[in-house]
Amino acid sequence: YNGLFYVYWATPDEGVFMSTAQRPEGPWTIPITLIQGPGYVGPCPFWDEDGQAWLIHSRVGAGPLILHRMTPDGRRVLDEGETIVEDRVNLPVLEGPKLYKRNGWYYIFAPIGGVERGSQAVGRARTIRGPYEWRTVLEPGTTAIQGPHQGGWVETPSGQGWFAHFNSTGAFGRIVHLQALRWGGG
Repeated sequence: YNGLFYVYWATPDEGVFMSTAQRPEGPWTIPITLIQGPGYVGPCPFWDEDGQAWLIHSRVGAGPLILHRMTPDGRRVLDEGETIVEDRVNLPVLEGPKLYKRNGWYYIFAPIGGVERGSQAVGRARTIRGPYEWRTVLEPGTTAIQGPHQGGWVETPSGQGWFAHFNSTGAFGRIVHLQALRWGGG
């Protein structure tokens, strides 16, 4: 964003942090604390078309999804956050949100159901705060490769869509998978 690469991460007990660099290989700035305290997971920044910066994240224990306004440079949250998604029945173990905007719709890509055997869900809304309508878009199959989990959508300059996500394999760790992504009906 604006010529910088940004990375946001959470640690189990300390909070949410960020760092920037002019090149992916660095050097990276000294980490800045955005939110202090335990219990945060899966932070994802988003800059809207009007320049407003946002941060969405989940909580340890998988849910709810919380949205914060940020300063335009993405270095500070401006509020305590607002719960925008929480549905433990239809979206169990909701975590790792990624926020996007496409053709006037806001989309949240987020895994549900747990790391080993969960599904990937996508919610869409006309406003960033929702309400979001949800659809399961990727489910575990019957092969040994299970649990599509926590991924991100990328689009090539030619318009090809891809979804990079991981599969938890126990002792072998988290293996990254790349799958074609196709939009249908928005």
